[in-house]
Amino acid sequence: MRTRAIYSLLILFALLARHNVQSQGSLNLLRAEKELKEDFKAINLGQTDSARLVISLVFREELRLALNIRGSDTYGWDSLKYIAKVESPDGLFRLYNWNIPLTGGGNRYFCLIQFKGALKKIPPVALSDRSSSITEPGQFRGDSLRWFGALYYKVIPFELKDAKTSYILLGWLGISNEVSGKIMEVLTLDSKGTPAFGETVFPDYGDGHSTRIIFRFSSSSAMSLRYLLQPLPGKPLWNSRKKIYESDNHPRWMLVFDHLVPMDPQLEGQFKFYVPASETAEGFVYENYKWKYIKEFDARNP
Repeated sequence: MRTRAIYSLLILFALLARHNVQSQGSLNLLRAEKELKEDFKAINLGQTDSARLVISLVFREELRLALNIRGSDTYGWDSLKYIAKVESPDGLFRLYNWNIPLTGGGNRYFCLIQFKGALKKIPPVALSDRSSSITEPGQFRGDSLRWFGALYYKVIPFELKDAKTSYILLGWLGISNEVSGKIMEVLTLDSKGTPAFGETVFPDYGDGHSTRIIFRFSSSSAMSLRYLLQPLPGKPLWNSRKKIYESDNHPRWMLVFDHLVPMDPQLEGQFKFYVPASETAEGFVYENYKWKYIKEFDARNP
């Protein structure tokens, strides 16, 4: 009975909060930001995972409504420090993204897509994290209602063969108390702003059919996954004029990530013991509408 009472109070809180935001649609951005900042603090006051998740859903709705205020697409929301705000380089959308740590060691993720530029008239879209029920994330294709949640920090546009503009999303995963992760997600938007997740654009990595790539490693370690200008490794060529060997490598924009290895070969497959190999990296370079895999190379970049 006590549990039901708590849920009833949470639902009542949700309804009151939703009504409050809807009745204040004409508030200016500064006041809306102040209220959102205070409301986000309420998430951490929840005594259980369920309470924190319900309050976070309410906050997501409040933020969604605030993003309909004129000028919100260029507003900084600087005081919302615990929410990642990531812009697409082509100016078509902004991601608002945060995570809720769970007592068991995992995380639940929340995300809103606010459209800008040519897509500005499309209302913000909320993503629903279903990662806890997805058994094969490397083969999963999702949408806004079934999203493999993550905390994103980088958006990289690229083009598919059908001329659709898609995006690589780089993100962080808190998998358990012992295992962290980094993710390379593929996002595609249609002309109506409908998001789709998961495309097979990594043809020579693994079995070539992965819809996203997830790296798992010890949570006591740190893995680098970045998009940067990197000289491509290549065979040295003989320069007869200079009478020396020269590398035929030229800088390209690449997805570059640490090569992960177990601390001991006998620990292979136990990701809580995986750490980056010193000065060794792997990567992907965009060619012919796909991301070509570049095996281990020295990533030290002068």
